[in-house]
Amino acid sequence: MSESSRISEVVQATSVDNCGWNSEVNPVVIPPRLTLRLADVDTGSNTPSMVKKVLQWQNANSDQAAALWAALDAANNRIGQIWSQLVEAHTDDRCDYDRAIDWCSKHPSFEWRSAVDTTGSPAHALLADLVDGIGKVRQLQRELGENAGVPIEPPKQTRLLDACMSVPGVCMAAVPGAGGYDAIFCVVLSPEAGDAVERLWSKWDEMSVGPLLAKQASSGVSVLNPALYPYLTAMLE
Repeated sequence: MSESSRISEVVQATSVDNCGWNSEVNPVVIPPRLTLRLADVDTGSNTPSMVKKVLQWQNANSDQAAALWAALDAANNRIGQIWSQLVEAHTDDRCDYDRAIDWCSKHPSFEWRSAVDTTGSPAHALLADLVDGIGKVRQLQRELGENAGVPIEPPKQTRLLDACMSVPGVCMAAVPGAGGYDAIFCVVLSPEAGDAVERLWSKWDEMSVGPLLAKQASSGVSVLNPALYPYLTAMLE
């Protein structure tokens, strides 16, 4: 197959007119003052092999897999809902939002829920919901991994993620993508929390964990003007 044929196939596969896409796309905005920190874990995983085993288990246990898939989908969607609610909370009452962020930045996430009644802050309650939400996602990922015999969140990663969640100002921590030993991500509420997480990574001796320079963006896939990229345009012609 020629290079131009391969490029043509990619263009067709990624086109918005491709009826093979069966997903619904909704915009997601990261709430103000939340920042992504991403780390590489040098142990690594064989992602194709992991995916193959998960699909084999899914095919052999269709009813159980469907229920677990639905639960995981709902848990992931709940994270998006909470993010949207946090954005609204920031718009509706920025002072309350900033107070909640400031308080939670100074306390580990396991203290947030018990303090909601004391603060009476809607934003504070949403941040506590976010912690519960990522906990549910991780629980279901571990369940999927155990059922399929695949280390989606292996014990070494669980211990590292739990340690990250104990750092004041960390509201989310999990394995990205297909999971395994490749990487982890944290979402933090302040630069100080991000620095504290990176210090934890640098001292972690069970695995080698190194921060990456990747940063979040508040926009996803975008339609760009091809005239701005003449080299790529020439390759697609």
